[in-house]
Amino acid sequence: MTSSPTPNWPIPLLRLDGPLRSRLALAGLVCSLSLGAWAHEESTSVPDEPGWRLGASAALADVRASRALPSQKMSGYLLRGDSGVDRRDSALEHAVLEAAWRISPQWSSYVAVGQHDSDPAHTEAAWVRYQWAPSATGAWSLQAGRSRPQLGPVMTQAGHMDRFSLMPLAKRLAADGDGIDDGVQVSGQREWGEWTANMDAGLWQGRTFPGSAGAASAPSVHLGLARGDWRADAFVAWFRPEGRGSLVQSSTGAHTHNAPDCSSLQSGVLCFAGRSQLSGASLQWASHDWPVTAQAAYVQRQDEGMLRSVNGLADHTGKNQGGWLQALWQITPDWTVGARSERVRAQLALTGAGASLLAQEAGLTGSAPLRRDTALLSWQVHPLVSLSAETGREQQGGQTIHFSSLRAVFRISAAGPAF
Repeated sequence: MTSSPTPNWPIPLLRLDGPLRSRLALAGLVCSLSLGAWAHEESTSVPDEPGWRLGASAALADVRASRALPSQKMSGYLLRGDSGVDRRDSALEHAVLEAAWRISPQWSSYVAVGQHDSDPAHTEAAWVRYQWAPSATGAWSLQAGRSRPQLGPVMTQAGHMDRFSLMPLAKRLAADGDGIDDGVQVSGQREWGEWTANMDAGLWQGRTFPGSAGAASAPSVHLGLARGDWRADAFVAWFRPEGRGSLVQSSTGAHTHNAPDCSSLQSGVLCFAGRSQLSGASLQWASHDWPVTAQAAYVQRQDEGMLRSVNGLADHTGKNQGGWLQALWQITPDWTVGARSERVRAQLALTGAGASLLAQEAGLTGSAPLRRDTALLSWQVHPLVSLSAETGREQQGGQTIHFSSLRAVFRISAAGPAF
């Protein structure tokens, strides 16, 4: 029997050169400063009993690549069109300060302020929740304020502060970020023997991507079902953007969380008006017998409407879709290895007198599938602190760019009884 040839991995190893060594030392210093704090798992959950909880978490990352990653701008997917964030440096990936308060068995509240990269601090969550006493119909709650619409744990937790330093590509193309919005959400949970079902129905302002300023309210629905080691989730949300702005692809505009203004036509800005639908599904297997977790996720954004600029207008239909597969194996209590494989692609069409020029401005003529593969090694230095190393590659349009990163994540929290 002949043995299989050893794979010729094209992924570069991390090199501890002078600048990188100094940044790793800085990450270690940050970790050492947090050793005396309370352990904390990032969560929006409030205390079970009346009382309060304060928390802080931060991730520092140093990413290395020979040139800018395709995911920096994600050309061809009709997002905001800005230049994106160049991750090839040492930076504050994300930081959060949070406060939770259970006022009574029924009432609770939560506030979180976040910051990432060089962006100004912003309110990520600010909500109040009323929870009815469990009954024969299940446990129900009503929440109002700013939050992330429920998409299921796989979708909702992926992004900032998750296991990997780069946000999943599919989540980028669907909501161009975390999809934080203001609104109300009704949630329920019911058990049937070994099965647990979750339902969330929300009504949001619809002003964040893929919505727009002045848009109609955006409804969302999420359903989840769990049994034993398995959990499945599905969601859908409907948006009616009245003028969702996107910079033309030749623009060098800096990274922003706000879409360009479409209240009037401006040079260098594309505006979309019509309907956008987000939908997706996820599956998770978290073994109770083995220290292994596996996930699969799929997301789709469908646009139908009118795209216009100062140079013309055209009918636009688009289908952006993608997903990822992920596996984590905790080989020892402190060490975890993992891998994530991602794919996204777009099917876009423009028809009308201005279609050709608008397609060039929007960067839709050269849209090509984008893929990313990442391997992870993580060390839980302390219940509060983790260090990780990643290596991977992104591929688009026949080009392959390799990257590597070092990352430090720390969390602290404190809790107390009600005043």
